Amino acid sequence: MLKLYILLYYEFFKIGIFAIGGGYATLPFLYFIQSQYNWFSLEELTNMIAVSNVTPGPIGINMATYTGYTTAGISGSIITTTAIITAPFIIAITIMKLINKFKSCKEVNYIFNGLRPASCALLISIGLKLLYQTITYTEEDWSMSVQFDYHAIFLFIILILPFSFMKKRPLLVILAGALGGIILN
Repeated sequence: MLKLYILLYYEFFKIGIFAIGGGYATLPFLYFIQSQYNWFSLEELTNMIAVSNVTPGPIGINMATYTGYTTAGISGSIITTTAIITAPFIIAITIMKLINKFKSCKEVNYIFNGLRPASCALLISIGLKLLYQTITYTEEDWSMSVQFDYHAIFLFIILILPFSFMKKRPLLVILAGALGGIILN
């Protein structure tokens, strides 16, 4: 069990260091962890995102806590939460001390100009994979054909429109999705 705790801390410490761009930037790392360790399924990852969006607090920390809890109970959630905030805390303190020194440095601005598109590319890649998993399912028969979940596709289209174009609050979209899931199924 100690080995699992150390591995949880290590993986979430790395996420804390490299998840530049906010909570959703943790998704590519969580997707990697899912494929590497099988601590949770892709369906649980989707559930994790939904739960993290409706619970108070930063999304990345909520996802770390959820993962830790599903993997190793309460102690796992404490370890992953501590791990994901340790590096950003140290980095923030260091940056605060150096900010005036490098405020006008072009190279630093260039680095951040490159990190933002990289974070967006990772998010879109994971988003597309999760979308595919959400709107399809595999029939376990001889043909192993992929079938579309038309309820999920309908909900996706209906819910993305207000969020994308009318700037509705994310919580309302999530609650509408939960209600739509109840009504359609």
